[in-house]
Amino acid sequence: MSILGPDYLTTGKMTRAGLICMLIILGSATGCQSDKTPPGVLSKQEYAEYLVSVYVAEAKLNTLAITPDSAMKLFQPFEQSLLEKYGKSDSVIQKTYQYYLGHPEQLEQVFTAVIDTLNLKEQKAAARKK
Repeated sequence: MSILGPDYLTTGKMTRAGLICMLIILGSATGCQSDKTPPGVLSKQEYAEYLVSVYVAEAKLNTLAITPDSAMKLFQPFEQSLLEKYGKSDSVIQKTYQYYLGHPEQLEQVFTAVIDTLNLKEQKAAARKK
């Protein structure tokens, strides 16, 4: 006799033991995501630092009275220097982006760190102006 029930395939009715087993399997498959990232993907901290650098650069460009095309031309060399600074290629950044899109809990942690860092930078800049 199967834990799913004798007529599960024909009736779709599952026994209590079958339901419990399915919940345990699903829980272990989705609830136990490791914080380790696969090879070729930036850690949460590295990705947060990279994103902070990108957002700061974009903010600086937004303060300039230039067209979006000109801003993009100015940003591209900076983006290349940023990749060199972190010793990463564009493909690693793309792979990292795709990985964290598939792991929303970890992506939320990354963006929490980014927001906290940007808020801290803003507070420091405001304190210097006083």
